[in-house]
Amino acid sequence: MHMLAVLTEFGALGGIAGIHPLGSFPDVTDRLGPPGKSGRISDDQPWPQWFSYGDVVVETCACHVITKVSIRTWYDTIRIPDAHSGEIRTITPATTFRELRAAFSEAGLPWRLLPQEHSLPQFTVETEPAGLAGVSVHFTFTTDETPDQLDAPLHSAFAVESVHLCP
Repeated sequence: MHMLAVLTEFGALGGIAGIHPLGSFPDVTDRLGPPGKSGRISDDQPWPQWFSYGDVVVETCACHVITKVSIRTWYDTIRIPDAHSGEIRTITPATTFRELRAAFSEAGLPWRLLPQEHSLPQFTVETEPAGLAGVSVHFTFTTDETPDQLDAPLHSAFAVESVHLCP
């Protein structure tokens, strides 16, 4: 699978391999098996915690609802789980804003540029997945080494929810 297809699906569905914000982490482990690594997000708090399936990182709250899904896109190659087998596939993540914008256009996926609230050499594009109210997907591109924003490389991608209240 090509990285642009993975990212377009991530932007459209808000998840990868059936892992998405507001989903049940026990459902993910039933389907994909145990995660490769895990840990606390904060050393002084037991929750939230993170779990990884290759280079896909899942954050959960104490009630095991998924609150965030990240793809570590800054490596030379990334490992992502297959939705059906749970096996890890390796793909090359190098993607520019120009390429992702074209893939979104071809898929009919609307996106918007987020206002920048800082002076870092980057910008973020957001999509809102269909069927997941309160979830947004952010794609952040770095601009420190390229004069043309269209050629900016993808640095990170994550889907996050804004509506869950842990009981």
